[in-house]
Amino acid sequence: MKGWRLILAVFAGLLFLSMILTRFQVAAPAALRAGVAPVTRLSVTAADNVRRAYVTLMRDRDQSAQVKALQKENDLLKQRNELLSREVGRLKQVLVITTTQAPNALAIAQVIGVDPSPLQARLDLNRGARDGVRVHMPVTVPAGLVGQVVSVAPGQSTVLALVDPESAVGVTLQGNRGGRGVAHGTPPDRLRAEFSRGVPIRVGDVLVTNSQGGVFPVGIPVGRVEEVLPMGPNDISRTVIVKPAVDVGVVEDVTILEGL
Repeated sequence: MKGWRLILAVFAGLLFLSMILTRFQVAAPAALRAGVAPVTRLSVTAADNVRRAYVTLMRDRDQSAQVKALQKENDLLKQRNELLSREVGRLKQVLVITTTQAPNALAIAQVIGVDPSPLQARLDLNRGARDGVRVHMPVTVPAGLVGQVVSVAPGQSTVLALVDPESAVGVTLQGNRGGRGVAHGTPPDRLRAEFSRGVPIRVGDVLVTNSQGGVFPVGIPVGRVEEVLPMGPNDISRTVIVKPAVDVGVVEDVTILEGL
């Protein structure tokens, strides 16, 4: 800034000197005119350079303001695009669920809170009684079952996830292979399912919901058998460890189903 002030001061001085010399050039001797001519040319050149520099400075400032405005507009467009992309993803989720799991979807809900206790698995949703949510409604995602609603407030609700120790869901082998069992939550991230001794269950088998309990639609993926525990001679049931189809720790949006 000090440099610009110095340039302007020099320019003003040269211009003033040029005006004085021009005013009295008639009476000035030829030698004086010849001596002043370089100074005049220098002042004109300096003035032209200052003018160009000023114009460039103003143009740069205007361009900088335009760039900032365009960047701000671009950020807003990105935010809108992200919101639209997320909404499209939600609509796709509902479509997948209604065509592969159950046709009676109530609403998409966002997970707004997770129980911090490692011994529990409960999710808070941003949908509640005002949205038609009721206790015992199933909650799911395209990958499989998440759990069921256990408490409802006007604007939000709480979901008991499958891996919670208080959770229990009736399961069967996928593909109409028979076998009815019950899967209980085993924190922090597994299920423990029990079947009749004669059920031919193996590692890798997929378990889906059955009609037991009358809460969940039939056929929603629950998880995959990870381990079949050894049986004793007096055991009447077969126990397996199941890896859930859904990792509730990373779920963001879920679909709430109407009750059966």
